[in-house]
Amino acid sequence: MGILGFGWRQQPLRERFYPPAFRGMYDRFLDTIREYVQPNDIVLDAGCGSGRVFQHRLAGSVRRVVGVDVTDEPQGNANIDDAVAGDLRALPLRDAAVDFIVVSHVAEHLTEPEPSFRELARVLRPGGRLLLLTPNRWHYVPLVARLAPHRLHVAFNRWRGLDAHDIFPTTYRANTAGRLRALAEGAGLAVERLDRFETEPEYLAFHIAPYALGVAYERLVNRIPALTRLRVNLLLVARKE
Repeated sequence: MGILGFGWRQQPLRERFYPPAFRGMYDRFLDTIREYVQPNDIVLDAGCGSGRVFQHRLAGSVRRVVGVDVTDEPQGNANIDDAVAGDLRALPLRDAAVDFIVVSHVAEHLTEPEPSFRELARVLRPGGRLLLLTPNRWHYVPLVARLAPHRLHVAFNRWRGLDAHDIFPTTYRANTAGRLRALAEGAGLAVERLDRFETEPEYLAFHIAPYALGVAYERLVNRIPALTRLRVNLLLVARKE
C-alpha cells in the first residue's frame, strides 16, 4: 500500500464491502453464457484478444470455439480452440457458420459498429444467439475515459494490473441501450434481453474512500429504476430469426 493508503486493493476491498456470493460483471456474463450455450455449439469469440482479462473457458465443453481478432494476441488464448486473424467488419467465416457468438468488451472499440453487427449476424446460424457485454457511455467511468487521453488510460490500467496489450482506444459508438438495440435490429437480430446493471466499483479500488462512494452509487442505481440508464454494464442477448 502506498502513501496515504493509496494502492491497488481490488480484492480486499471487494471482500470488505460485498458478500462472497456477490456476482460481479464477468460472473454475470458467464452465468448468461452458460444459460444459453449448448455442448454441440460452435462458438465464435469475436474480438477475443489474449483471453487474459475474461476467461470463459468454453474450449473443451462445446464443439469448437473460434477466436477472431485483428491482433496476434489470440495465439496464446486458452479460451479458444482455433485462432483466426480478421476484422469484425469482414469476418473470414462463411454464412451461418456458428451457433453462438460472445462479444466481451469489444463494442466500445468499434469505429464502424454497423458493418460489424451485420457481419456478426451473417455468420450466425438461424436460431443462434449473440451475447454482448459492453460499458454504458453514460456511466461515470466511460465519461471520464472519454475525456482522458489514451496514454493516461494505458498508464492507469497498467497500474491496476492489466497488460498494455489488452488496452485499446475506445470510441463508445455502440454504447447506449437504445444504440445497441438499433444496431442488433438493423442487422436482422431480435433482441431477447437488454440488461443494465451496476457491479462493484473496480476502477475506484485505489483507496477505500472513493471505493466506498462507488459502492453507495452501485446500491443507489441498482435500487432505483429511474436511474437504470446510469448503470455501467449493458448486456445484450439477440437471436437470429
